[in-house]
Amino acid sequence: MKNKFHVNNAKVFILFALIVIVIVGLFIFFILKFNSLDDNKYPIKEGSSFYNDDYNYLKVEHDSYLAQRFDGNYYWYQKENNRMVKEKIGSNPVVYSKNDYKVYLFGNAYQVKNNGEVVTLSGMTEIVKASPTKFYKLRDRKYLMVDSSMKTNDGSVKTSGYLIIELDKQGNATFANNEVNVKTIKPLVLKGTTMSFDIANEKLIYGKKEINLKNIIGSTNNYKATSSDNKTNITSLSGSPQDETSSEGYYDEYVKDVIYSVNNLTKSVTDVNDKADTSVKKGEIYYDFSKYLALKSVSSSITTITINYTVVDSNNEYQNIFVVLDDNKGNTSRYYLNKNETNYVLRNLLIDHNYTLSFGYKLVGSNDEVIDDVVNVKTKAPSCKVSVLRVSNNKLDYNVKISSEYKFDSGIIHLYTDGASSSSQDVNMNTASSNSGYNGTLSYSRLGSVNTLKLENLVYNGNSVSLDCSFRFVS
Repeated sequence: MKNKFHVNNAKVFILFALIVIVIVGLFIFFILKFNSLDDNKYPIKEGSSFYNDDYNYLKVEHDSYLAQRFDGNYYWYQKENNRMVKEKIGSNPVVYSKNDYKVYLFGNAYQVKNNGEVVTLSGMTEIVKASPTKFYKLRDRKYLMVDSSMKTNDGSVKTSGYLIIELDKQGNATFANNEVNVKTIKPLVLKGTTMSFDIANEKLIYGKKEINLKNIIGSTNNYKATSSDNKTNITSLSGSPQDETSSEGYYDEYVKDVIYSVNNLTKSVTDVNDKADTSVKKGEIYYDFSKYLALKSVSSSITTITINYTVVDSNNEYQNIFVVLDDNKGNTSRYYLNKNETNYVLRNLLIDHNYTLSFGYKLVGSNDEVIDDVVNVKTKAPSCKVSVLRVSNNKLDYNVKISSEYKFDSGIIHLYTDGASSSSQDVNMNTASSNSGYNGTLSYSRLGSVNTLKLENLVYNGNSVSLDCSFRFVS
């Protein structure tokens, strides 16, 4: 009985010790977590822009600020209707303004230098947009390149300033900055003025030196390079290509080398199998290059989505090629693509709206439709600015200027004094979309402590449209 009592006491003591160790461990964890947080508030000027983690493009219409919370994410704080509201942005916002020679990176990140040295960053990092190339790993499969000039080896993306690059687990890339927001579906190399980024393989190239970026915090990229990927066109430090072989994708290369140059399709496929990965059993036909299609890129503007695609159909085996556009509100539209063309534009879309695009085909003699790829894409919001030109007794002069890409049918300017509607008048939206915008004069009975001039009641193609376009001032 006595031994049993001692055994029970020992178990209780061990359990108590384990609980204490867990509590102390959690306490230390939260202390370290708290100490690692960035407790600064970073002002964001009007006219700046950035993306959140869902690649929604956000423009700053009023002075506001970014701050990090305990979850490690930065939040955007701004005043709306006299109260502070916040919006989650992500762990590594990149803030851009065309009026600033720098871009601003926030959060923990890693700068990769041309000698392979890795510098750990935290808080706010100021980065000059000019050359030479500056390169950063933000987290697993997400990168930032800053340079005066950047372009992909196939010419599909050309831009400057900064570019966010995020890979999916198959090595496909999403490119995003103030000019582009596009997903590509083939291995590409992004060239800067002094460095190149082999995206699918996650390698940074400086002259003949290669830096394996997967070694920095690891990678969940599952992309497996094929033999033809070694033909990728890579630019050296001097700017001259190290390999002038075509930089088109794996299948594009064989489409040229196999289909168009060889009359005997069986022999062509055999040749392809001979060049294939050694894990493929030779002598069996795994690749049929008599037909081939690919969605190469998708880009958007305010009311359009542009699809770039490739179709090869030597024996007319495709009955049709199509895209299905889902507005995520229960409405879908189907568009049939011309096999002899390489791009198609979807028009009259909603502004600042998320769409899902499915790219597929149907074979002759088959009742089944095959979805080959699915892409999420968002249309952009038109730029819009309201400004007060002059305030005098019982009236004010104002200007409304909106993007010329999107001409509204009608709109009304409203004046709110201390949150209450004071007066309003119609705005000529055709004039508002001109270079100088629309000038008007609005009468009022009084001004309040805080006043807001806001463009509302917008109509496009007979439909109501919501757009945040306002100017706030005090008197």
